[in-house]
Amino acid sequence: MRKTKFCLLLVLLIPIMWELCLSQQVTTGTDQAKLKTILKKTADYCERLKKIALDFVCHENIQEENYAYKKTERIDPKDMGSATPFKKVDLMLKGKRTHSWVYDYQMIKKGDTLEEKRILLKERDKEKHVENAELKIKGFKAKFLVYGPVGFLSRYWQRHFNYEIIGQDEINGMKAIIITATPTEQREENYSFGKIWVDEKDFSILKIEWDPRYIPGFEEKVTSGSGGIKRNLSWLVYYEVEKNRVRFPSKQIIEEIFLTEAGKEHPGYTVNFIYDNYRFFTVEVEVKYD
Repeated sequence: MRKTKFCLLLVLLIPIMWELCLSQQVTTGTDQAKLKTILKKTADYCERLKKIALDFVCHENIQEENYAYKKTERIDPKDMGSATPFKKVDLMLKGKRTHSWVYDYQMIKKGDTLEEKRILLKERDKEKHVENAELKIKGFKAKFLVYGPVGFLSRYWQRHFNYEIIGQDEINGMKAIIITATPTEQREENYSFGKIWVDEKDFSILKIEWDPRYIPGFEEKVTSGSGGIKRNLSWLVYYEVEKNRVRFPSKQIIEEIFLTEAGKEHPGYTVNFIYDNYRFFTVEVEVKYD
């Protein structure tokens, strides 16, 4: 069990282990009246989410892919006669490793405590039954995904972020308004940037995209055996499962991409989570008696 801290915990394990609480807030936008309404309604949603007692189980289906490359260099034909020719760095795929798992994932929130549990049901299509199992992925991890919206949009964190409406979208037939969240100042805790897709109908959160460049330890440039190349990371969480006006994760997609000087993109690491077979035992507002 752990004391409740209403934020999403992201753990960056490549190349160093880090744990970061993501949370977020607001100032201007393209339509101030509309933005004001969105922020008020999403804050109400987050405050309700914080007060709800939760006990649910779902299947966590994971597929992870790790790519290995060999650094190559080539001289631009225009520089062939030069004494100091310019060498372009590129990557040649050496191999790809794929791994998959299925977990029975349980999350319990009661009072001021949060708890996550996993039972490993399958690994590489082989049946298992390992209780209190660790999440085995090698790359990036997140904890308490259901509270992702709170870090950006709770009443407390809205004092520490600026927001802007940047567009509209549709997710599974649901119309969404896209807003950005930018910290008002640099800080140690919850220094996160993100995009949030807000349901136009009930102002619940349909999708969040985190900008990993502001996670401690994340480097935009890699100077390892892969050569001097740019590194990018995409981190998305979809909230398409609904119960008692609360949204739960349906998908999580993490992609690490290497970009060479020639502008070529090479996948470095990908992991896809699908959350299904939800069983809800408790999704209700906690009543406290004095």
